[in-house]
Amino acid sequence: MLYEMTGMRIDEIRIHRLAGSLDRRFGWSLNWTTTRTGTLVEVRTSDGLTGWGDGLWAEARLRAHPELVLGRSPFDVEAIYDDLRTLPVGQRRRGAVACGGLDAALWDLYGQALGVPVWKLLGRKVRDRVQPYLTALYMQDWPDPQRGLAEEALHWKSLGYRAMKMKVGYDPEQDVRLVRAVREAIGPDVSLGVDANCAYDSGTALRLCGQLEAFDPMWFEEPVLADDLAGYDRLRAGTRIPLAGGETATLDALVLDYVQPRRVDVLQPEVEIIGLTGARRLSYLCWLNRIRLAPHNWGTAVRTAAILHWMAITPPLTEALGGAPQLFEFDQTALPFREAVIREQFVPGDDGMLAIPNTPGLGVTANADEVARFRVEEIVLR
Repeated sequence: MLYEMTGMRIDEIRIHRLAGSLDRRFGWSLNWTTTRTGTLVEVRTSDGLTGWGDGLWAEARLRAHPELVLGRSPFDVEAIYDDLRTLPVGQRRRGAVACGGLDAALWDLYGQALGVPVWKLLGRKVRDRVQPYLTALYMQDWPDPQRGLAEEALHWKSLGYRAMKMKVGYDPEQDVRLVRAVREAIGPDVSLGVDANCAYDSGTALRLCGQLEAFDPMWFEEPVLADDLAGYDRLRAGTRIPLAGGETATLDALVLDYVQPRRVDVLQPEVEIIGLTGARRLSYLCWLNRIRLAPHNWGTAVRTAAILHWMAITPPLTEALGGAPQLFEFDQTALPFREAVIREQFVPGDDGMLAIPNTPGLGVTANADEVARFRVEEIVLR
């Protein structure tokens, strides 16, 4: 075993809660926000290495059972993953969640210890770059939302983005007006997704689909509640728009409810929930079931790095045949600490593509001063 050769042990886990105020609020179908929050996980070892991850969905289980991690080797990352997500007898397996940020931090340590990038540990590299789709186009306090969204979309197009996603879910009539304004502004050559954040019942969503088809959406994301499986089935049978979803589901639920029945065309797992370990397992199931993967990405650049490594090894569906490329969610909404917490920067190249990191671990270096500046709470487990 690797830990027997190195003797490396996990000595300490630090949970950094972050918060930052926004200069102006923005909103979507469910809420408005004036503050963004986040969680970084820092894992320190007896050999002096430090790994970082973003997000801690199952924090309560980790804090209740730190012995499942502390004192163990980071090379036991998959065993730790399964131990943390194991539920008491009698609970449904699809309810099991992982400590995604901790899992990423352990993979980061694994890669650093061996001097290789995480993607090399996860599997075969099938791509060096991914095409970003821009996440922006939320509601703001514009006098005219249609004009405001159209102008913002033109701004992003001028920066070279060829795929973007906008929020809908306000009400069907307003949604149609907003999507029409954005589509007319950016033209037919820019891919445009729409995301309702589970705002509608299936009947309303189906009627809206009929109106949105004219604008050629690349997908309709979360049109109904995540557990409204019958609603997804109704939509799948009644619209030509590809359906997308899955960002709030656990690994087991993604497989049982979305992948095996092929309920969606595009799966959008959240690495904070399923971890990189779960992500690797899920990738091949999606490939076998011919479902596109476009992971959810709503966090710091540490999470961006983790997902880029995941995308490096995700099997292609149709890229080699000239079909749809692997898309990567590139969130550019206001987040004061997104880029600040690491020293590296992830920006599209001249060709509009994002490069996969090639340095050891996740390929990120934490900016301790900036983490401290935005930190509102620190929890130490040792």
